[in-house]
Amino acid sequence: MSPRPKNFRKVSGVPVSCGFVPLSEGNRETVVLHLEEYETVLLCDYEGLTHAQAAQQMGVSRPTITRIYASARQKIARALVDSCALVVEGGNVYVDGGWFRCRHCGFVFNQAEPLPGGECKDCLLCGGRCDEIDFLKYRKMKKIALPTRNGQIDDHFGHCEFYTIVSVNEENQIVLAETMPSPQGCGCKSNIAFKLQEDGVTVMLAGNMGAGALNKLSACGIQVFRGCSGPVLDVVQAYLRGEIQDSGMGCQHHSEDGHQCAHHE
Repeated sequence: MSPRPKNFRKVSGVPVSCGFVPLSEGNRETVVLHLEEYETVLLCDYEGLTHAQAAQQMGVSRPTITRIYASARQKIARALVDSCALVVEGGNVYVDGGWFRCRHCGFVFNQAEPLPGGECKDCLLCGGRCDEIDFLKYRKMKKIALPTRNGQIDDHFGHCEFYTIVSVNEENQIVLAETMPSPQGCGCKSNIAFKLQEDGVTVMLAGNMGAGALNKLSACGIQVFRGCSGPVLDVVQAYLRGEIQDSGMGCQHHSEDGHQCAHHE
């Protein structure tokens, strides 16, 4: 599976200038300011919005805005202090407009009409072809998370190798499978529930799980089904057929590295 891409962030548009260069010869290095970073500077510094207001406008969480804004300020400072060229481009963003998805690589993009023959500009070498899509519908697909190890449901939610994130369309068909790194330490004490919520996950299919983790996931609007086992995609298919029910069983791992899975908050 490919590394998990970052969520798309909504921006108001593309800046008039694609970048700036120092008046003197300066440094030959170039600092790349991503479009979502440019947008946070526009909203917070130019328009004077709070981080909470900017987060709502860009469709992301407040902590995400804080991280993007800090990165933007650091890049701009480096360009000024080190006399580097500053280029504004790239990033994980979208604006209102035509959206297309490559039939071959699955890449989703906008602000560009498909080339003659429906070829994807980012997939020319593999001959990808694109279909126009409803991006709002694409963003609203059901997302299911599964703690994973070696392609199987990991029996211990808090110590899995990574999380598999499966997107399902309105016809209950799997259209995308991604991965999310697992944080170190106990799942009930980490911020994984908030990360999953931010990614749009609404269902968790897991093996064993302690009450603390269950409470955190439920508080984030994620429905949990415990007692799952087997290959992750087989478990998802079983869930889509209505064959998965919550076992009601809590975590029974009480001696793993001295860890007690009985955290209640």
